[in-house]
Amino acid sequence: MNVSHDVMMHGASNTFLIHFGDETPENLLRNHQDVDGLLVVKNDDIADASMRIYNANGLEAEQCGNGLRCVALHLVRNRMVDGNHVRIKTLSGINPCVVTEGCNEVAVTLSKPIVQKTRIDAYPNLKFVDMGNPNAVFWTEEDPLAMREQLGKKLCNLPDFKLGMNVHFARLDEEQYATCASWERGVGPTDASGTGGASVFVTSGKQGTFYVSSVGGTLHYHFDENGNVVLAGPASYL
Repeated sequence: MNVSHDVMMHGASNTFLIHFGDETPENLLRNHQDVDGLLVVKNDDIADASMRIYNANGLEAEQCGNGLRCVALHLVRNRMVDGNHVRIKTLSGINPCVVTEGCNEVAVTLSKPIVQKTRIDAYPNLKFVDMGNPNAVFWTEEDPLAMREQLGKKLCNLPDFKLGMNVHFARLDEEQYATCASWERGVGPTDASGTGGASVFVTSGKQGTFYVSSVGGTLHYHFDENGNVVLAGPASYL
């Protein structure tokens, strides 16, 4: 992989600084306080590239679905890899990505979800899913944005979650369609969450293509033949 200049990108309005050098995350985030996260991309011995993920508060995260889509698109469009298939390693594992350049669409195979049996007595409708990172889905019939405003910060920082929790407020609007509003640890309210949408899909119990819309746009999900979640949607430069 050839070295690239730093770029600003977004996936469903999740905004990222993508860095290819050795500047410290602290300095980079200090100078880019308007991004949701920092993605540090380097060569890797096993995958096409490695991607370290830092939330806006500087703490490292294990996985980022929308960040993967941005990095994959940049690597392919700038011919930093051969072809349109890219394997990117994060702390949660290796993620195969397929880029369709004509429409800037990127499909990412995330890990096989682990539905956890955690129960919070005060919030019995919270469903927990490990997508390589911790996620909780709060299903509601109310406006997800209003519910996020009311409960997002509180649930994200419950004492039960020693490392914080990505919390997603979801409403099923049609058979294969949900609306979601996310509060992400280390960031706060965001316009979208790729792994959050995956968690909404998993806890919906639906099969086939499932659509999750947020302020930043609509992403779609399905299971592959091995039970992994595949996330797809557009990415773009800022």
